[in-house]
Amino acid sequence: MDQERLYTLLAREMAGELTAEEATTLQQLLQQYPDASYIREVFAQNWVPAGKQYGPSQVQQLLEKHQQRLQAATLQEEAPEADTATPRKVWKLYAAIAACLLVLVSLGAWFLHQRPAPKPAPLAQLVTAKRMRSQILLPDGSRVWLNAGSKLDYPEQFAPHSPREVHLEGEAFFVVATDAERPFRVHTKAFHVHVLGTSFNVRAYPLEDSAVASLVQGAVEVILNNNSKQVVALHPNEKLTVPVHPVTAEAATAASIPAMAALQKSKLTLVQDSIIPETAWVQNKLAFKHLELEKVVAMLEEWYGVEIDFHNNNKRKLYFTGVFETESLEQVLNAMENTQSFTWEKDNTGKIWIR
Repeated sequence: MDQERLYTLLAREMAGELTAEEATTLQQLLQQYPDASYIREVFAQNWVPAGKQYGPSQVQQLLEKHQQRLQAATLQEEAPEADTATPRKVWKLYAAIAACLLVLVSLGAWFLHQRPAPKPAPLAQLVTAKRMRSQILLPDGSRVWLNAGSKLDYPEQFAPHSPREVHLEGEAFFVVATDAERPFRVHTKAFHVHVLGTSFNVRAYPLEDSAVASLVQGAVEVILNNNSKQVVALHPNEKLTVPVHPVTAEAATAASIPAMAALQKSKLTLVQDSIIPETAWVQNKLAFKHLELEKVVAMLEEWYGVEIDFHNNNKRKLYFTGVFETESLEQVLNAMENTQSFTWEKDNTGKIWIR
């Protein structure tokens, strides 16, 4: 095996018996197994024995005796004898070599295990207030659009040979730079999204009763953040809706994610021309298709930075479809009011009420 070959060459290097060809092979193996460089450094250090101490002359004598034993064993192996004891001596030599390899492998595994874990990279944070949307280019070249009322935590630099991980609260659209050696992971309170290179949208606001992952291109895996750790694969133009309990002010100290209700996997549909409701906000369009009024209200609150409530809770489950881009809040509410399914008014504090 390559690792056994690596430890054998490290041992020969320590003994000063490495040939030029073996040195080239060792460098190639160290590139293949970079963690072994740490073992090489450890072996090269001056070790302080915990037991009996020896002076320089004693160490030299012990080394000469050890080399004489190895040379004698090698000569015995090369000299053909009829004596039946020779195979036994050769067997002992191979057993000794195997034991040395086993010790080296064990030491290597132990040092790798004991090696201190690297410190996590410093985190940066992007926060958008209501009515605001932002865009950022991550250190790996991935691009993120952050919707209103959202927060994204990400490292200032992604570590090499490790997954690229960010944490999201709110809504964001990702176009991920391809890197097969470093999968991209988005963590929310409801689920985790694992990708290699793709474009997708994640909506996970803490006050909403569901979190949604929508895939535009590529392929992703959504891993639920509950006891089941269920994995759901998404393909292009699919979305996964994960029901959750919204985090209210009264329940802010409660468990973040309760038991999940039934998941809903469905296709992305167009609401108008080529507009997909789940990603229209990236193009500064407010779009929804057959969506409950209470969820439309949540979008309006984030989009326009207002507070909207219901005088008549029966109106919450009315369904609406629409696309708006430059319209004011009053124009949007008036357009919906024209369906004659509800009325609205603004009080003295500026709060809007649905009747």
